[in-house]
Amino acid sequence: MYLLDNKYYIIRIGDFATNGNKKILYSLFSICLCLEEYISVKSIDCFSIMIGSTIVWTIIEYILSFTKTRVIKPMYVTNYSGDKIKLNKHLGIFLQGFQEGGVVTTFGLYFGDRLFNIKYLIFFHLFIGYIVINMIMKDNHNLKTLKKLKKNNNVSNRQINTIPSLGIMGYITIYNVKTLYYNQSHFLRQLKMFFVMIYVCSIWSLIAYYKEFRKVKIYEKNENNQYISKNINYIDTIFILGYDVIFEIGIAYLTFYNWFIL
Repeated sequence: MYLLDNKYYIIRIGDFATNGNKKILYSLFSICLCLEEYISVKSIDCFSIMIGSTIVWTIIEYILSFTKTRVIKPMYVTNYSGDKIKLNKHLGIFLQGFQEGGVVTTFGLYFGDRLFNIKYLIFFHLFIGYIVINMIMKDNHNLKTLKKLKKNNNVSNRQINTIPSLGIMGYITIYNVKTLYYNQSHFLRQLKMFFVMIYVCSIWSLIAYYKEFRKVKIYEKNENNQYISKNINYIDTIFILGYDVIFEIGIAYLTFYNWFIL
């Protein structure tokens, strides 16, 4: 079975995981969205999903760090003088959890609820434009910079088709489908949140791939049970990055809606 026999990797290159400035900026933006929602419609749904998903992801990051499943590199903030200031490890893990959980879910729920409002739709795309411009302007595109990043170990490889990973993702999918079946009045709201998350993350992944911040790798098992590197084509890239966006972000993050909104 190719899904389990072969090894599919997502390779991340760059300083996004160690850039505290961006994480603080996106976190503050998420808090502003929550405040605007509370002031305008007296709802705390965005606050609930932001806080809940941030706590869960921070715990996950601590577990990954403690078990050394993921090596948490030091996080830095850069001041106006260009000096880098190293953040406390615990603060760095919290910001990582906030970015991975709170920012994405808040963005998805807030703009999903306002998907057909032209004013918010314009604001939504202005922020996406900011993300795109910010990524395009980063000078990781040239070969010298990429070699420097690799030399500094700013490269992470993650296999997406391990049995534990696929098992957890399968369980989450079944859980969300079952929960939605018993709460069908929330279908449209979850669908819009799902659409916003995969829309934004698809654009981010596309730019990251173009700028070579993110790559994919496949090792195929031959008849001698040896793993041979495969030449990657566009179909392979779409398959691997699409799985990451649709399942590991879109479907997985709907769990936070079911936990903290229902």
